[in-house]
Amino acid sequence: MKLRDRTRAVKLNAEAVEWTRTHTLRDLEDLVNELSGFGEDVSVMARLLDELREIDQSMNVELEQVPPETRECAEMTG
Repeated sequence: MKLRDRTRAVKLNAEAVEWTRTHTLRDLEDLVNELSGFGEDVSVMARLLDELREIDQSMNVELEQVPPETRECAEMTG
């Protein structure tokens, strides 16, 4: 039984990772709101969303601290 549970968890994790590659924070927020509207417990997803917003915000702050000419060069090189 434990192997089956572990296998299922790995599969769900892989699906979650793939989902995040093709969706935005807004998509996750919409999903959380929709599931919550259906009465689902979304507390874990809501915490994840909050953490991802914090990461996104900290990345934007770090980018703003980079001089504009460096940012432009980085954007041109990909």
